[in-house]
Amino acid sequence: MEFPFDVDALLPERITVLDQHLRPPARRPGTTTSARVDLQQQIMTIVDELGKASAKAQHLSAPITSASRMQSNRHVIYVLKDTSARPAGKGAIIGFLKVGYKKLFVLDDREAHNEVEPLCILDFYIHESVQRHGHGRELFQYMLQKERVEPHQLAIDRPSQKLLKFLNKHYNLETTVPQVNNFVIFEGFFAHQHRPPTPSLRATRHSRAASAGPTPAAPPRKLPPKRAEGDIKPYSSSDRESWETRQNGVPSAPSCQSRSCCVPCASAPRTPPPVFCWLLTLGAAQPNVAAPASSPSSPVSSTGGLPQGWWPKAAATAAMGG
Repeated sequence: MEFPFDVDALLPERITVLDQHLRPPARRPGTTTSARVDLQQQIMTIVDELGKASAKAQHLSAPITSASRMQSNRHVIYVLKDTSARPAGKGAIIGFLKVGYKKLFVLDDREAHNEVEPLCILDFYIHESVQRHGHGRELFQYMLQKERVEPHQLAIDRPSQKLLKFLNKHYNLETTVPQVNNFVIFEGFFAHQHRPPTPSLRATRHSRAASAGPTPAAPPRKLPPKRAEGDIKPYSSSDRESWETRQNGVPSAPSCQSRSCCVPCASAPRTPPPVFCWLLTLGAAQPNVAAPASSPSSPVSSTGGLPQGWWPKAAATAAMGG
């Protein structure tokens, strides 16, 4: 790729390494600030044009390499220039390789998730006019030596078929580990660069329990002595009255839920109230108490020989404790 400025003067080395600052590789003595700004602008132009050419070769809708992307990410770009061809004495660019470290979640051969941060191949391009001349291998090998990594330790972001064939041909990378993202890793990725996944907490507990041996049995629990069984008190009212009569010889007073039960009900005049029944029972239990005699002026009730109108008052008095 040719440019309208002097590439040889801008990039003195055959392979130049540029970081996110995109600064000229070396300051020239006597260079002014405005001249340095112009040199940086030329480097940005080279990066933008290389990104457009790479996107076109990979049939991408937009470039993935640009000067603005380089400045916002901690990526490194390796630029390879042509030192032999000198069109108009300005030099030319052959291609570039962009790499960077990224945090990824990748699957191993057991389909276990692993959080890693490998060096990733993010973009790789060699101009079509100089392909199959060994320039790609030269650039890739230089990057491996500079970053001190092995080919199988790399993660490749959306590699093209050309890049996969290139890695298989020059580095014997063929078997890939399937992933759920756009990155491709090869067999041996976890064996050298990354430690095996940490065992789960449950597996750690099981291993500790197995090493500690069987757990000693707990001592038998002492139960309190059983209490002696006594007479069971009945719960029904009828059984309770008969039980108290047998125990004390005196019947117990019937339970009264409300005071209205001590007053005769108009709907059932012939039914004596519970207190009256209790009075009759008490009179039968005490033979020395005589019932009041009836007189001709006092009508006699059919319920017990008592005069009418007397038992409600007596019942109310007995119910109120009088």
